[in-house]
Amino acid sequence: MNKNNLLFCYPDTLFNKFLPQALQISIIKNFISKFGKEISFYTGENHFTYKKLGLFKKKLQTKPKINGFVFFSFMQFCYDRKDNIKILETALKKKYTIYFAKEKIVLKNTDDFNKKKEDLFYYKKTNSEIINLILGSFTT
Repeated sequence: MNKNNLLFCYPDTLFNKFLPQALQISIIKNFISKFGKEISFYTGENHFTYKKLGLFKKKLQTKPKINGFVFFSFMQFCYDRKDNIKILETALKKKYTIYFAKEKIVLKNTDDFNKKKEDLFYYKKTNSEIINLILGSFTT
């Protein structure tokens, strides 16, 4: 496998109740295959890390030799009271590409991020009802 084609995958743990992880992975694989990418490894945030994306932050610190990361949804960055935009920016500054399968968004660099920044900023407000429904249904 070529590292330029490999992504670490983060299905949405909270969304499992609505769309099982196997289906999320299938959607993710279908989306990234259009870019010639493959999943190298996948994991999900857990009951203690999902708000602040703790496992993703730890993985970034290890500087994996991959092309980037794929998430089921940008919603995963919106489960905390504060958006986790800074961690997204950090990943991009470290030259990782970020994919969001549900929204069909690819952020290759900070320029892409800046072009989408306004949409991402309003995402939480626009989707607050579903985010609150998901948070309310998730038991820790």
